Amino acid sequence: MYQLTHEPDIIKRTDTGAFIPRGHWMWRDYEKWILAGNALSPVPLLYPAGSREQLHLLRRQAEEWMCEYVQKLGHTSVESCCSYTSSVVPELSCEARAMVAWRDAVNLALRNLTTASLEDAQTWEQIRQLLPQPETFDWMCGTSDTDARERGPAGI
Repeated sequence: MYQLTHEPDIIKRTDTGAFIPRGHWMWRDYEKWILAGNALSPVPLLYPAGSREQLHLLRRQAEEWMCEYVQKLGHTSVESCCSYTSSVVPELSCEARAMVAWRDAVNLALRNLTTASLEDAQTWEQIRQLLPQPETFDWMCGTSDTDARERGPAGI
């Protein structure tokens, strides 16, 4: 009967199509409905599952995710990290090769996600779990755990 929206202070009543802001008298009916043990419908996708627009949105979210990861390694961006593939500094070259492999794997996975998979995963967090994870790539190029501890928790 109620559905979440992209705005946390607005819910949608599905039988009437009404959008109800927090503080409106109908919000109390919604809270009673929830307290009675009912479940909300999830937030609708911004774009139809499998659409070109949704794929572009997911790629932007994936790029932000990858950028946050390499920034923890000390790089300013994915592009900066990838630019070290020919570096004579082994750690930088290794991180660059891992980043290129991870970026390629994420982009291939995004391209290969089916419409059914995208409908099952309603949030970026759920979709991210379907993608290759950074820890599955060899960021340290096979160095020992001791070497990894010397470089710090983020690999620096």
